[in-house]
Amino acid sequence: MAISFESQRLKVVEITEEFDLSKHSYLLERIPQILTPAVVENLPPCFDEIRSSEQAGIWLERMLLESRLLQVKAEGHDLIGFLFAYVENDEYARIGYLLAEEYWGWGLASELLQGFIHEVEKSESWLKLIGGVEQSNIASTKLLKKLGFIEQPSKESGVVFYEYTIPQPHS
Repeated sequence: MAISFESQRLKVVEITEEFDLSKHSYLLERIPQILTPAVVENLPPCFDEIRSSEQAGIWLERMLLESRLLQVKAEGHDLIGFLFAYVENDEYARIGYLLAEEYWGWGLASELLQGFIHEVEKSESWLKLIGGVEQSNIASTKLLKKLGFIEQPSKESGVVFYEYTIPQPHS
Protein backbone atom coordinates (compact mmCIF):
# COMPACT_ATOMS: atom_id res chain seq x y z
CA MET A 1 0.00 0.00 0.00
CA ALA A 2 1.24 3.50 -0.80
CA ILE A 3 2.70 5.52 2.05
CA SER A 4 1.17 8.94 2.60
CA PHE A 5 0.81 11.25 5.55
CA GLU A 6 0.42 14.87 6.52
CA SER A 7 2.22 16.77 9.23
CA GLN A 8 1.71 20.30 10.47
CA ARG A 9 3.38 21.85 7.41
CA LEU A 10 3.91 18.99 4.96
CA LYS A 11 1.94 16.65 2.75
CA VAL A 12 3.88 13.53 1.76
CA VAL A 13 2.61 11.12 -0.89
CA GLU A 14 4.28 8.09 -2.45
CA ILE A 15 4.64 8.15 -6.22
CA THR A 16 3.27 4.79 -7.34
CA GLU A 17 3.35 2.77 -10.57
CA GLU A 18 0.03 4.29 -11.63
CA PHE A 19 1.72 7.69 -11.69
CA ASP A 20 1.55 9.06 -15.24
CA LEU A 21 4.67 11.13 -15.95
CA SER A 22 3.13 12.71 -19.02
CA LYS A 23 0.59 14.50 -16.82
CA HIS A 24 3.17 15.90 -14.44
CA SER A 25 5.25 18.45 -16.32
CA TYR A 26 5.40 20.57 -13.14
CA LEU A 27 7.19 17.73 -11.34
CA LEU A 28 9.72 17.33 -14.17
CA GLU A 29 10.34 21.10 -14.24
CA ARG A 30 10.69 21.28 -10.45
CA ILE A 31 13.20 18.41 -10.02
CA PRO A 32 16.17 20.33 -11.54
CA GLN A 33 15.27 23.34 -9.35
CA ILE A 34 15.41 21.12 -6.25
CA LEU A 35 18.54 19.13 -7.17
CA THR A 36 20.94 22.07 -6.95
CA PRO A 37 24.68 21.49 -6.42
CA ALA A 38 24.36 22.28 -2.68
CA VAL A 39 21.44 19.83 -2.27
CA VAL A 40 23.19 16.95 -4.06
CA GLU A 41 26.66 17.63 -2.61
CA ASN A 42 26.46 14.69 -0.16
CA LEU A 43 24.38 12.38 -2.36
CA PRO A 44 25.33 9.57 -4.77
CA PRO A 45 26.46 10.57 -8.30
CA CYS A 46 23.08 9.68 -9.87
CA PHE A 47 21.72 12.91 -8.33
CA ASP A 48 24.26 15.15 -10.08
CA GLU A 49 23.77 17.15 -13.25
CA ILE A 50 19.96 16.98 -13.47
CA ARG A 51 19.43 20.23 -15.38
CA SER A 52 16.47 19.62 -17.73
CA SER A 53 12.99 18.11 -17.71
CA GLU A 54 14.29 15.26 -19.88
CA GLN A 55 17.08 14.44 -17.41
CA ALA A 56 14.57 14.77 -14.56
CA GLY A 57 12.32 12.19 -16.25
CA ILE A 58 15.21 9.72 -16.59
CA TRP A 59 16.23 10.34 -12.96
CA LEU A 60 12.64 9.92 -11.76
CA GLU A 61 12.17 6.63 -13.63
CA ARG A 62 15.41 5.32 -12.10
CA MET A 63 14.35 6.34 -8.59
CA LEU A 64 10.98 4.64 -9.05
CA LEU A 65 12.69 1.43 -10.20
CA GLU A 66 15.16 1.38 -7.31
CA SER A 67 13.08 2.65 -4.40
CA ARG A 68 9.78 3.71 -2.99
CA LEU A 69 9.74 7.42 -3.72
CA LEU A 70 7.67 9.95 -1.79
CA GLN A 71 7.18 13.52 -2.88
CA VAL A 72 7.23 16.17 -0.17
CA LYS A 73 4.97 19.18 -0.59
CA ALA A 74 4.71 22.31 1.52
CA GLU A 75 1.42 23.85 2.63
CA GLY A 76 0.96 25.71 -0.65
CA HIS A 77 1.31 22.38 -2.53
CA ASP A 78 4.79 23.36 -3.74
CA LEU A 79 7.01 20.34 -4.32
CA ILE A 80 9.94 20.92 -1.96
CA GLY A 81 11.71 17.55 -1.83
CA PHE A 82 11.72 13.77 -1.79
CA LEU A 83 12.02 10.89 0.63
CA PHE A 84 13.38 7.55 -0.62
CA ALA A 85 12.95 4.12 0.93
CA TYR A 86 15.15 1.41 -0.60
CA VAL A 87 13.52 -1.76 0.66
CA GLU A 88 16.19 -4.45 0.74
CA ASN A 89 13.89 -7.09 2.16
CA ASP A 90 10.75 -6.99 4.26
CA GLU A 91 12.78 -6.20 7.36
CA TYR A 92 14.98 -3.25 6.40
CA ALA A 93 14.53 -0.02 4.50
CA ARG A 94 17.44 2.26 3.71
CA ILE A 95 16.11 5.79 3.70
CA GLY A 96 17.25 9.07 2.26
CA TYR A 97 15.69 12.48 1.93
CA LEU A 98 16.36 15.84 0.37
CA LEU A 99 14.76 19.24 0.55
CA ALA A 100 15.16 22.25 -1.74
CA GLU A 101 17.73 24.71 -0.39
CA GLU A 102 15.20 27.44 0.25
CA TYR A 103 13.49 25.16 2.81
CA TRP A 104 16.61 24.37 4.84
CA GLY A 105 16.77 25.49 8.46
CA TRP A 106 13.00 25.48 9.10
CA GLY A 107 12.84 22.14 10.91
CA LEU A 108 11.06 20.53 7.95
CA ALA A 109 13.47 17.58 7.67
CA SER A 110 12.73 16.73 11.30
CA GLU A 111 8.99 17.04 10.69
CA LEU A 112 9.31 14.89 7.55
CA LEU A 113 11.24 12.06 9.20
CA GLN A 114 9.09 12.06 12.36
CA GLY A 115 5.96 11.77 10.22
CA PHE A 116 7.53 9.06 8.07
CA ILE A 117 8.62 7.01 11.10
CA HIS A 118 5.17 7.34 12.67
CA GLU A 119 3.49 6.26 9.43
CA VAL A 120 5.70 3.22 8.72
CA GLU A 121 5.35 2.03 12.31
CA LYS A 122 1.63 1.63 11.50
CA SER A 123 1.69 0.58 7.85
CA GLU A 124 4.88 -1.39 7.08
CA SER A 125 6.40 -4.63 8.39
CA TRP A 126 9.94 -3.22 8.48
CA LEU A 127 12.00 -3.80 11.62
CA LYS A 128 14.68 -1.19 10.95
CA LEU A 129 15.29 2.02 9.04
CA ILE A 130 18.88 2.69 7.96
CA GLY A 131 20.21 6.10 6.97
CA GLY A 132 23.66 6.66 5.49
CA VAL A 133 25.14 10.13 5.98
CA GLU A 134 28.34 11.71 4.67
CA GLN A 135 30.53 12.57 7.67
CA SER A 136 30.56 16.20 6.56
CA ASN A 137 26.74 16.44 6.70
CA ILE A 138 26.48 17.61 10.32
CA ALA A 139 22.81 18.66 10.08
CA SER A 140 21.60 15.21 8.97
CA THR A 141 23.81 13.49 11.54
CA LYS A 142 22.32 15.59 14.36
CA LEU A 143 18.79 15.02 13.07
CA LEU A 144 19.08 11.23 12.89
CA LYS A 145 20.57 11.07 16.38
CA LYS A 146 17.80 13.34 17.72
CA LEU A 147 15.18 10.99 16.26
CA GLY A 148 16.69 7.92 17.94
CA PHE A 149 18.88 6.54 15.15
CA ILE A 150 21.98 4.78 16.51
CA GLU A 151 25.37 5.09 14.81
CA GLN A 152 26.64 1.77 13.41
CA PRO A 153 30.24 0.67 12.94
CA SER A 154 31.17 1.07 9.28
CA LYS A 155 34.04 0.18 6.98
CA GLU A 156 32.84 2.57 4.28
CA SER A 157 35.03 5.64 4.38
CA GLY A 158 33.32 9.01 4.55
CA VAL A 159 29.84 7.57 5.20
CA VAL A 160 28.32 6.87 8.60
CA PHE A 161 25.27 4.61 8.90
CA TYR A 162 22.54 5.13 11.47
CA GLU A 163 19.90 2.57 12.38
CA TYR A 164 16.43 3.08 13.83
CA THR A 165 14.68 0.07 15.34
CA ILE A 166 10.94 0.23 14.77
CA PRO A 167 9.05 -0.72 17.93
CA GLN A 168 7.13 -3.94 17.40
CA PRO A 169 3.61 -4.44 18.77
CA HIS A 170 3.55 -6.95 21.60
CA SER A 171 1.58 -10.10 20.77
